[in-house]
Amino acid sequence: MIRKISHWLFPIIVAALLAGCSSTTLSGSWRSPDFQGQISKVYLVGVSKSEINRRMFETQFAQELESYGVNGIPSYKDLPDAQKADSKEVDAWMKKNGADSMLITRLVGTRTEEVVTPGRISEYGSWPTRGYSYPSYYRHWGSYYDRCCSEIIYEPPTVTQYEVATIEANLYEAKSGELIWSAQLETVIESDLQKLVADFIKTVARDLRQQGLI
Repeated sequence: MIRKISHWLFPIIVAALLAGCSSTTLSGSWRSPDFQGQISKVYLVGVSKSEINRRMFETQFAQELESYGVNGIPSYKDLPDAQKADSKEVDAWMKKNGADSMLITRLVGTRTEEVVTPGRISEYGSWPTRGYSYPSYYRHWGSYYDRCCSEIIYEPPTVTQYEVATIEANLYEAKSGELIWSAQLETVIESDLQKLVADFIKTVARDLRQQGLI
């Protein structure tokens, strides 16, 4: 399904992408009021069809958590294929690594967004309606015709499409197995996968810090 975005949003989106801003936005997050304290050792499980992407994601996430003083443990070293491992196997490895929590991320879905910029006609040579006085080239139809035709610029409408991925991230306590934090994020799918992953990770880590979990 293609969704259309009002043309006034287009400059904002383009400016953000050209400026190198984060292409990931946090749709919403929740923290359990029953969980007290912070986490210090997180078992990272990225559910992905591509093991290469999963390894890159878990490795970068561990590095980002380290900057917050938190130990992140990539699960790909224990689970070569997270999609084929059952919950008992994952739980066993989490406990073996001494993790106090587990962060699971997965792709929920993708959609195509469409930004439409309407066409525009630019005309030069106008003058104020008050205090009317015509330009000199109006005195002869030939000069007027040549001038008015050359001064009208037509900019045709443009349509830009881009893919948006919705990703879910859930943090569970290792001891109880209960959900302690959950978030849904949307990220623009770019050709630079490494930048996309970095933006996503920073957005997640930032919210975990704001929620007082790290």
